[in-house]
Amino acid sequence: MKALSVSACLASVAFASVALAAAGPQYKIVDRIKVQDGAFDYATFDPATNQVLMARPNFTTTIDVKSGKVGEIKAAQRGHIALPIPGTNLLVVTQRAGNILIVDGKADKVEATLKGDKNPDGAAYDPSTKLVFAMNHDSGDSTVVDPVAKKVVGTIPIGGDLEFPVADGKGKVFVNVEDKNQIAVIDAKAKKVLTRYTLKDCDGPTGQAYDAADNYLISACDGTAKVIRADSGQEVASLKIANQPDAVIFDAQRKLAFIPCRTPGILEVISFANPAKPTVVQHLETQLGTRTGTIDPSTGRIYMMAAKFGAPATAGGRPQALQSSYDVLVAAP
Repeated sequence: MKALSVSACLASVAFASVALAAAGPQYKIVDRIKVQDGAFDYATFDPATNQVLMARPNFTTTIDVKSGKVGEIKAAQRGHIALPIPGTNLLVVTQRAGNILIVDGKADKVEATLKGDKNPDGAAYDPSTKLVFAMNHDSGDSTVVDPVAKKVVGTIPIGGDLEFPVADGKGKVFVNVEDKNQIAVIDAKAKKVLTRYTLKDCDGPTGQAYDAADNYLISACDGTAKVIRADSGQEVASLKIANQPDAVIFDAQRKLAFIPCRTPGILEVISFANPAKPTVVQHLETQLGTRTGTIDPSTGRIYMMAAKFGAPATAGGRPQALQSSYDVLVAAP
């Protein structure tokens, strides 16, 4: 498929945004928070500390959402995700090299180093079992961790390239299988795959979120967002979005989903005000390369990592982030 130029993509998005302007609250970039240099992956929000947590190569960046103060947790390093565990000071940090760290975020100390499989990536905490399900992207299995006991309690064979998981809080965990265009459904207590949902006309599902009120799963594919029923896999909606998303952020209070897309740098805003017909209500221009983020549920503000990019290091490669150009974009209505 022939790629559109960035300027052409932005022009088409701008035109579409005019048509959507009356459909709901319009978000805008309200702040840019300067952060340390370094690559980034998933972001989470810790309601116990009111901090945004962003996994980086040498530490986890923290942002106090009340003061805007930027800090770091040095022990939570080389992570894909720093996942806060409710009721504790603990973070579960998945590392590409195969380790899963249990970190005391308050003390900035590694409490345990556990062995995952190949490239532990996205992870989800299941409140029904109080376990963490870390998805090993390259080996196609899930390492199950008891974060309080600080030990591995199981491995679940799934198959495929595993991306982001979510838990429904009622005993099921759902994970996107990127190379199979599927969602695998896991029984959290039995630690086994129950079934698989096919995502029709979906190219490479990555980010995912769960809408508990409607019992929906929202998966971000390249150029498409799929909304399906969590209990059956039945498709509710297939929505056109920008390219290369890597996260879905759901705001349960405001009935909105947000999908940051790397190319050309767009935050897609989807309304679930009418659950029978989820609708894209805004294309907010962000920045080329912005693809993940998280939400402060009390304010509804969205926090997204961003950087400015120069030429690729090698011909045909990805553009390289420029030094001293890293910001966190904050979006709000």
